[in-house]
Amino acid sequence: MKMKSGFIPALGTPLDENGNLCIESYKKQIEDQINAGASAILCMGSMGIQPYIRTSVCPQVAKTAVETAAGRVPVFVGAMDCSIARAKERLAAMEDLDIAAFVLTTPYYYALTREQIVRYFKSVCATTKHRVLLYDLAVVTQSKITYDIVLELLRDVPNLSGIKSADLQMFRKLKLNPDVPKDFIMVYSGLDTFDIAYKWGIDKCLDGMLSCTPKNTHRLFTALAAGNDTDAAAAALNNIIELRDFFVAHDLWPSFSTAMNLLGYAGNFSPDYILPLKDGYETEIRNELKKLGEL
Repeated sequence: MKMKSGFIPALGTPLDENGNLCIESYKKQIEDQINAGASAILCMGSMGIQPYIRTSVCPQVAKTAVETAAGRVPVFVGAMDCSIARAKERLAAMEDLDIAAFVLTTPYYYALTREQIVRYFKSVCATTKHRVLLYDLAVVTQSKITYDIVLELLRDVPNLSGIKSADLQMFRKLKLNPDVPKDFIMVYSGLDTFDIAYKWGIDKCLDGMLSCTPKNTHRLFTALAAGNDTDAAAAALNNIIELRDFFVAHDLWPSFSTAMNLLGYAGNFSPDYILPLKDGYETEIRNELKKLGEL
């Protein structure tokens, strides 16, 4: 599967007080991202709170993304879970959708051995007609998808089409390995070093922060594509990182949800156990978004 360079926002998932999808808000977010130049979209990734969405709602989220994108950009769909059986059920519920690929992490909660990771991906990938992208997120799942695991899966899993990771060393090795297909998709998720990765030809970036920084993300990729505007690229990337660090310092989830609301997207973008933002912080977030040019 060939895919153009560019940014892939991990969309936030707006839910109402009952955990149902706020459809119009979600559609607006997708339209805004496509208009900003997104090369693809990921629905139900980490910042899309996929593990927290009711199982019955997940197919609607994916279906809405596919219908709204309407073939203009590829739609990747997160389908993470804790067991082979549960992951198979999750994929089966969305199998008939016209998606670009499912995105799968290792099972989370307990750390897995290499053999267990390989067995999981081989078993789950064999149940779908769709392509699959691995999602290396060891900081959350407790289990690292290593270079050697990727090579083994490439040999044995015909619908494995790519990987999302912040492991720049692994990407270098994959790019230099002649046995890795040229169309194997490598999507970088290390915001802090993306400008370095880009120089290595790793030209696709996927992150949840991109869903609330479309203007800076557009500036970043415009500057990178120009090839000679390193200052503009650095400034835009620094703005995205600054906003991320601001969120982390002020409680990530309610900060992200408040920012999305301020940008015009109704709904709750946080897991349902997250407490509201503390008084006064909304004004600070609004000021930060204005300072960085997103409002």
